[in-house]
Amino acid sequence: MLGWLGDLGRLFWGLLYWNLRKALFRLRGASGPAPCQHPSDSGLGGKTGCEACIGWRDPARFRRLCPLLATAADDRRVCSADASAVRPFWGRAVLLYAGSSAALALAAVLVCFSAFWAIGYRVPLHVVAWPPAWPRIRLARADYFYRMALRAIAEGQVRQSYLALSQAYMLDPDNLNAALLLAQYTQFANPDYSDSIYSRLVLGRRGNFEDAAQLWLRALLARGDFPSVGGLSSAMLRNGTKHVLAWTQALLFAERMDGDPAVVDRLLAGSAKVPDEARSVLSLVRAVRGGSAADQARILAIYMAGATTAFEAYYSLGRLTEAGQGSAVVAFLEGPSGGVLSPYDRESLKLDAYASLGWGVMVRKEIDSLLDKGATVPVATILSRHLVRYPDAENAGRVFGLLDQRPLPATVGFAAAHTALMCMAGVNGLDGRMRQEADTMGKIVGGGFPSRGRVLDFFEDRSPGKSALAMLPALPELPLEMVYALIAHYRAAAPEARPAGGQPRP
Repeated sequence: MLGWLGDLGRLFWGLLYWNLRKALFRLRGASGPAPCQHPSDSGLGGKTGCEACIGWRDPARFRRLCPLLATAADDRRVCSADASAVRPFWGRAVLLYAGSSAALALAAVLVCFSAFWAIGYRVPLHVVAWPPAWPRIRLARADYFYRMALRAIAEGQVRQSYLALSQAYMLDPDNLNAALLLAQYTQFANPDYSDSIYSRLVLGRRGNFEDAAQLWLRALLARGDFPSVGGLSSAMLRNGTKHVLAWTQALLFAERMDGDPAVVDRLLAGSAKVPDEARSVLSLVRAVRGGSAADQARILAIYMAGATTAFEAYYSLGRLTEAGQGSAVVAFLEGPSGGVLSPYDRESLKLDAYASLGWGVMVRKEIDSLLDKGATVPVATILSRHLVRYPDAENAGRVFGLLDQRPLPATVGFAAAHTALMCMAGVNGLDGRMRQEADTMGKIVGGGFPSRGRVLDFFEDRSPGKSALAMLPALPELPLEMVYALIAHYRAAAPEARPAGGQPRP
């Protein structure tokens, strides 16, 4: 082995050294003794010793460097060519160096490729072999950390998942799934950073940006950042959205909470095309702003009579209820015109109108009717929202009594309904039932309901002036209607407006 390694080293340096000396010898006219032959010999072929092969263990290996080597009758190593015929063999040098380089490169590529896959980097072989494609290795590393984050999330390792997501996002900001998860992870601990990620996804219209915008909306609502809610909703309406009604509702809710009409006014006055349905409702809001209850009721009645869409009718009916015109709302809903609304909206408006009029018997009849064939997620949401907007411990107890006869399944698909019912029970002071629903949530998520203590402490605290913002971040499963209802119920004061990182402004 040592002899082979020694000859290999002599071969690699000898290809350059002896070929270069031979080339210079030829340039000088090939006169006199050749540089590779023994200087004391005659210089004749077959009789002159080979100076270059001294020290080689195996003559056959030397012939790869110079094929002129021969063996005399006395076993002496001689040069088969006369001194004047000695010449370099550059072709052999080029082939040997090129082949060796290619073999080394292939070996290095295979070693690197194997190492990457052993680590967990799912990088194709051609990316490792082709230098211009090496930037894709960074993307493979990002994918590795993203998959690590998913495993950590599944195992409940919060810190490890956050660190892995941060690394994935740093390596590949265009990994939209990693970016969205990181924005959700940091939306309360580091809201400015989270907002900058959401802004990049939503305002840059990357991937499924509408889903990202809805997650951002929930984060802003849970933080009570109503100026940003208004800015995001306005941006979505200006730039085109599939969910026009939802963003219009979010914009109007933000205005009611922070009392700033500027966002709505700028949207209506701007040159951007706002969907007609949204513009119509926003114009109504501006028309009734600041008026007395009687003036508002008059304008709303006129507007409702000319409403051409379900959303226009729904919004005007809701505002009429708030203006003390519940009887007009009931008459509309029970008449032929009520058919313009979906059953969900019709029941929601009807319950609120009955409660505003003090018609408790009618409210109970509606509750019985809705739960007659068993509860669904929409029915549980309607009843929970209503009993947060119009708390009534007796009616809340009636809901739970009927649910006991046909219980909601304790499955993931009903998590939103159980969360809504838990909050409704808390608002109405039904602490025992609230704890029961919290236990059900624990069964659904497995391993206990992580936010149980925080939620129960909030509702069982009877201190006046508390804000739902202290509890909402712990309930990501809560339906959006319930988020609005809880914030409004507890009269959550809008915090000081802050320029959130990447926060959209009209």
